[in-house]
Amino acid sequence: MITFKGGNGSDTNEAVVILGAKDELEGIEGEYIWLDEKYGKQDFDWEIIDQQFIDLVDIQYDILKVKFADGNYKELWFNITEFYEK
Repeated sequence: MITFKGGNGSDTNEAVVILGAKDELEGIEGEYIWLDEKYGKQDFDWEIIDQQFIDLVDIQYDILKVKFADGNYKELWFNITEFYEK
């Protein structure tokens, strides 16, 4: 079962931590679930326009650049360490 902890995703210190994913596919799915819960429906309220991976040796991050229906953008950080390379 996917759970979330951490912050609001604004940077490394506030990254959303995804827990309980059995593999990378389920973990990435968790990112989308968090976005849907926080911002509404994908491709209607928001869409991902870029994705970047950062490996800081002991912590791995997915950084998603999201565009919202009102035209605003936000970069969101997800700590994917628990399921990275599973």
